[in-house]
Amino acid sequence: MEDAWIGLDLGIRPVEVEGVSLTVVKKAQMNEEDKFEISAYIKDAKILSKEFHTCIFMHSSRSANGVTHLLATEEIKRIEHTYLENGVPSFANAAVELD
Repeated sequence: MEDAWIGLDLGIRPVEVEGVSLTVVKKAQMNEEDKFEISAYIKDAKILSKEFHTCIFMHSSRSANGVTHLLATEEIKRIEHTYLENGVPSFANAAVELD
């Protein structure tokens, strides 16, 4: 969620949110309130999505998530945030080509 606020600060208004959990994506797309354990996350996502001009929740397969996984893993290892404002970091170029 923190990254979404950064996107708003940068003036990014149309956004696509991809997730590998089809259940979460479907719940985020629904207009009714969720009553399951993840309801707080779904509610936060819906509230935040209203701040964007356009916000689309999409499902993506886990196999199409290689670059995201690599970026998250490296961010944890390096104890720093990775922002893609100026392109993909050099360590991820090969993964981008495969994705």
